[in-house]
Amino acid sequence: MGANHARVYSGLKGAELVAVVDADRARADEVAQLYGCLSLANVGELAGTVDAVSVAVASAAHAEVGCALLDQGIACLIEKPLAPTEVEAAALVEASARSGAPLLVGHIERFNPAVAQLREIVGSGHRLLAVEARRMSAVSGRVTDIDVVTDLMVHDLDIVLDLVGEDVIDVTARGVMQGGAPGDDFVTALLTFASGTLAILTASRVTQNQIRQLQVTTDQRFFTADYSNQELLIYRQGRVGGIDDGPADASRYVLDVGTERVFVRRIEPLVAELQHFLSVARGDEPPLVTGEAALAALRLVWEIRRQVHERGS
Repeated sequence: MGANHARVYSGLKGAELVAVVDADRARADEVAQLYGCLSLANVGELAGTVDAVSVAVASAAHAEVGCALLDQGIACLIEKPLAPTEVEAAALVEASARSGAPLLVGHIERFNPAVAQLREIVGSGHRLLAVEARRMSAVSGRVTDIDVVTDLMVHDLDIVLDLVGEDVIDVTARGVMQGGAPGDDFVTALLTFASGTLAILTASRVTQNQIRQLQVTTDQRFFTADYSNQELLIYRQGRVGGIDDGPADASRYVLDVGTERVFVRRIEPLVAELQHFLSVARGDEPPLVTGEAALAALRLVWEIRRQVHERGS
């Protein structure tokens, strides 16, 4: 992800990519050469030279690196998950508050244009009844230090919490472990919110087909958002037309379901995220994903993991 951040920063107007930092100096040199910036091996060398930093190191190092930068007043975008423990996540939130340096957490799906459109539509008078999110793929060597809930489901937990906007009052979770990376490889969780809204989330890293889908049922419509294709569909019950015999006669007819495809202006979510981060760093906008919001999603991650572990032990 760090290399992807460098690629996008190098092409953004109004910002200069100053340096890339990596403990693997050869890797830092490789990326720096690609994008014409400095190559550094220690984050301490950034002091006084930058205004904002993307932190895309291993999750276990987020708190150490992030707190060091935030304490210097440097705005930080920290990749998800914010931190592996509540103590470390809270330390990052406190460091940001202490120094006044803004903290944005890299829940990139918030910047998916299909999700942004969905949020705008359901926020205009819809009552959410149920949400279903599926994030499934085959085994990958990209992430080996965290479980499937922390790696994949956390994306959808963040989206669901933002869409529903209520406290979760009950969590039930089950999982299956195939082996390999730490933790379970297939997990399903059922969340109940204060108003009774339900959310069902499934994450898998042992499914042969890749699925990135969010479905929302409201009191008015049914929505399907495809993260990968940046596609948003709206389904509505069709109406019977041209029948004068009243409701009793209309009940004999099968009602068609109308489908509407929402126009979504496609953009690479990372580009949108980093553009937003630069605005946050300049003080023009508040962070879309705060440290507190990321911590709320992580608390659900830890509860789901706890339940899955207890059921499996």
